[in-house]
Amino acid sequence: MRTLLVVLADDLAPVAGTLARYTAEGVRTVVCSENEDVRDQARELGVTHVETADPYDLIERYEPQVVVADHRGPLRQTKLAVYRTGIPQKLYLTASEGATVISVGAFAVQKQHDHYFRDLDRTNAPLPETDLFAGL
Repeated sequence: MRTLLVVLADDLAPVAGTLARYTAEGVRTVVCSENEDVRDQARELGVTHVETADPYDLIERYEPQVVVADHRGPLRQTKLAVYRTGIPQKLYLTASEGATVISVGAFAVQKQHDHYFRDLDRTNAPLPETDLFAGL
């Protein structure tokens, strides 16, 4: 099962369209945040799993192929979990511009595209990408 784990601090906006799109496509979506408003917003988007657990535990539990981390969130902890577990094939960081541009038109919450910087890719998918699961 395709699984996307998103680790956020206090703002769902950078990934809202992406979460709505992949949830609608049947991807198992997991949002990890200590912020109650973020968790409530994720539930409203239909996110299948909303958690407050440590990213390491979530990676081991859900075995996501793709992890997205907000640069304002627990980035160091998330990156360590990704590299130590070796489970996710790809790690993206939220960005205002980036080589990975996800079109969220029909699922737009605030904007038509979400942008990401690809930090890790074990699939060697070519850039630019339009799908976080490219190469999987």
